Amino acid sequence: MPAPSLTSRRALPTPSPLLAAALLVGGCGAEPEDTSAAALRLRFPEHADVVLSAREAFAPTEGGFRLAATEPGGAWMRAARPEVELPRDGSGAIRFRLADGGEIRVRELGAEGEGAMAERAVSYRRAGGTSFWTTTDGGVEEWLLLEEGVARDGEVVAAWAVEGAQLRERGAAVELVDERSGAPLLRVTAPRAYAATGRRVTVALRARGARIELSIDAGDAVGEAVLVDPAWEAAGRSNVALRRDHTATLLQSGKVLVAGGSDWPEELADAELYDPTDDTWSLVGQMLAARYRHTATLLKSGEVLVLGGQNNLSGAAPVDTVERYDPEAGTWKRGASMVTPRTEHTATLLESGEVLLVGGATGTWTLSSAELYDPMTDTWTPAAPMNDAREDHAAVLLRPSGEVLVAGGWGAIGEVRSAELYDPETDTWTPTGALPGGNSFSWDAVVMAPLPSGEVLAVGALGAARYDPIAGTWSPTGPMIGVRPSHSATTLLNGMVLVTGEPSSSDSASYRSVELYDPETGAWTETAPTNGLHDDHSATRLLGGDVLLVGESVYPERYSIVGLRCTSDDECGRGACVDGVCCESRCLEPCHSCAMPSSLGRCVLQPKGLDARGDCAREGCDGSCDGLGACFAVAKGGVCAPAQCRDQTHSVAQVLCPADGASCAGPGSDAREVEDCAPYDCDQVSGTCKVECSSWQDCAPGHACDFSGRCVLSPPAEDPGCSAGPALAAAGASRAGLGAALLALLAVAQRSAPVFRGRFPRRRRDS
Repeated sequence: MPAPSLTSRRALPTPSPLLAAALLVGGCGAEPEDTSAAALRLRFPEHADVVLSAREAFAPTEGGFRLAATEPGGAWMRAARPEVELPRDGSGAIRFRLADGGEIRVRELGAEGEGAMAERAVSYRRAGGTSFWTTTDGGVEEWLLLEEGVARDGEVVAAWAVEGAQLRERGAAVELVDERSGAPLLRVTAPRAYAATGRRVTVALRARGARIELSIDAGDAVGEAVLVDPAWEAAGRSNVALRRDHTATLLQSGKVLVAGGSDWPEELADAELYDPTDDTWSLVGQMLAARYRHTATLLKSGEVLVLGGQNNLSGAAPVDTVERYDPEAGTWKRGASMVTPRTEHTATLLESGEVLLVGGATGTWTLSSAELYDPMTDTWTPAAPMNDAREDHAAVLLRPSGEVLVAGGWGAIGEVRSAELYDPETDTWTPTGALPGGNSFSWDAVVMAPLPSGEVLAVGALGAARYDPIAGTWSPTGPMIGVRPSHSATTLLNGMVLVTGEPSSSDSASYRSVELYDPETGAWTETAPTNGLHDDHSATRLLGGDVLLVGESVYPERYSIVGLRCTSDDECGRGACVDGVCCESRCLEPCHSCAMPSSLGRCVLQPKGLDARGDCAREGCDGSCDGLGACFAVAKGGVCAPAQCRDQTHSVAQVLCPADGASCAGPGSDAREVEDCAPYDCDQVSGTCKVECSSWQDCAPGHACDFSGRCVLSPPAEDPGCSAGPALAAAGASRAGLGAALLALLAVAQRSAPVFRGRFPRRRRDS
């Protein structure tokens, strides 16, 4: 796309008369990059108190500014806050010191100059504005005050280089994770951003190697000053204590309700919601009774039915209490009690909307009884008993028959190998084929997962078998990789089954092993291990296809389906099936692939080997070879080599392919034209020279941006920091003090004016 001409340049923002007067009187000392609290209060009076009046202030030290660490504050804290030390100079490293003695160092690109206390915050000059660091309960929050014109659609407006941790994106957040274990240590979000006129602005955080980048979708706010709040806080665990033997239920909204469980030596009534969109946890009201080894069933109404379980760890009899969670109201209400108190039972939603409750234990007795719950009338009725009493078994609804398959478990004299079918139409149980026996199998803690074919996979501690509902028989699968006494089995969107959980092994690495079962080949393969140990955990397939693991580890985890094999987009959740693997998004160019081993599941330009004619080829593309004989693919008539910045002030021009694709320059070719961008900067996004400026960061070194949008030579060295151009710099540094005073008076006047009562009222804090 050709660069826009100077005559088509959009109008730049005009400063208000009062602000312009302050600039003219004060020279560079009162320019928009002023780091004082008065400048912030002038531009964002409705949000300034949030930034400048934190409950806790940084403590000045010889090396900078320090925020002390906190200890875990009981079951309700996410995690202990790390110690944070801000540098004396903005170009230095922000240090996050962790409880285990580790340290993460973060440098904000473009920050400079000595930090100063701005009321209860710390401020620094930065490229295109000012940064204000303030404290939170979980860490620190950096409020970026960006000058007029800096916020432009899709452009990176701030970036941070990270040392001591790896970066990974989690929804709208970026996590800083331990380089060895992969456990999340810090979490960066940017939940709030406002334009000077009060409208909300959309922002995005991305991880680029070892750098975090913040970009803005300015929309109607283009040209306005913007205030945005990247927050750096402790991450990696849910809001409450460790839990096991809990339940996790996928709601109709896509969120996951995690309820109850145990955290030795007590059981839990706590419940929380996981939002996979932004990878966050939030507490919801406690259940009416603490419980573990209970069941939770999503009803057709969208409510969650929680029932049974145990409510103390001394081995007392199970409870008969029932409660229902309403996601719309976020409240729990009591339901009618079960006919028989039970734990380690199963609860299956039938096609009719009723819930079938089967087996389990009550005290020292294993149960064969069953009962039906009608959510419309909140009533229980006895159902026909099973042929065999069992607990810790598995149940799954068969389709299209609507029958319920119950198999395995533990009985009065040991493991139960039998399986039986419940017919809701006739209220009868019919024995079906028994699970395989022998030393290769153990079915006292079985889990089952439905397969796309209509068959069912049963996974025990030692082996697995498939059930054919037509023949009513079981057939063993190939041998599993691990021995798993406490595990889960989850059917993925592509039909494969993910099996996780603690294997029985003395090898510590194998405790985190995970395997996949492929129903097409009948083979088990090992996949990426978990970061933490998961024993007596829950595994929930999210709407996007990922699998959420919760318990016993302090770190919940998500297993990503990106990179798994696929045959259609339906198998890839919110992604796309490209080149036979699930890709993050559909590749836009025909010469890109998602199947490259080095970047599996992400679109990259795919090299191709020489074909029989000695040419580089790929369907829909022509190819060329570089000087070393390596092939690379290019789109016919497309861009063979995009424009790119060679350095800050030089642009390397793009190369267009002819229709036959025959004369594309190879990678690394120096045949492309190099353009000197001075007095402007090279645009790191498009790779071309900028042709206008709205702040000094759009200009080459030694130049500044004037009010007409042109990059001009900077003012003399004795008047540093002035980016408004020579015309304003000529006002002289002698008036800087007067300008600053005027700016402060304007801020005081602004605060004395009637408070805005519109969309964003001023928030006040008690001292």
